[in-house]
Amino acid sequence: MFYRIRRARVWLRRLRYSRGFGVQSPWAYRFIRYVVNEHYPYYDYSHLNHEVYGLNKFARKLCRLYFRLANYCQPKLIVDYGAGTMAYRTYFKAGCKSCDVFMFQANESGLEKLDNFLRVKPVIDIARISLKGDYRSVVDKLMNFTGRKSIFIIQRIKKNRESHRYWEELINDSRVGVTFDLYYCGIVFFDRKIYKQNYLVNF
Repeated sequence: MFYRIRRARVWLRRLRYSRGFGVQSPWAYRFIRYVVNEHYPYYDYSHLNHEVYGLNKFARKLCRLYFRLANYCQPKLIVDYGAGTMAYRTYFKAGCKSCDVFMFQANESGLEKLDNFLRVKPVIDIARISLKGDYRSVVDKLMNFTGRKSIFIIQRIKKNRESHRYWEELINDSRVGVTFDLYYCGIVFFDRKIYKQNYLVNF
């Protein structure tokens, strides 16, 4: 019930940002319309509902977005920081079966695991970051291994003042290109050849 009330309030406040309305960039419009807010009932959704059970509506909504993002960019490597569930990994892998998903937690051993992993100098195609632990340091490290087509997902950007402030810092970071504010998460692109802009999206 609480999720429905909050969802309705957010939806009403962002009504004019629905499905790419008012977006001038053809690329950004296509991304919002056919990836972020794509309502096509993918066949895998039904299968994944049975494979990954017990998720609330909020988590399922994010999982399906992650499926579409993986399906959209067909990544070779996804990095996942601080996930409290294997559901995100399952949905990423369903969207791109050939990708590798590197997971680590917001603790000392997890950060050591990350440092060891980064020694091979990977190119990170997608990174999903929970705002837990020393997330600022984690994001800074991961940014050193991005390419022009890399995507970062910052989860729960409106959780509190600190997370909101951090999202604003990322928007203005010179290393960052186009960003999309979905309220429940933020999506960051790194192609700085595209005009830098932050899009509000009714997700």
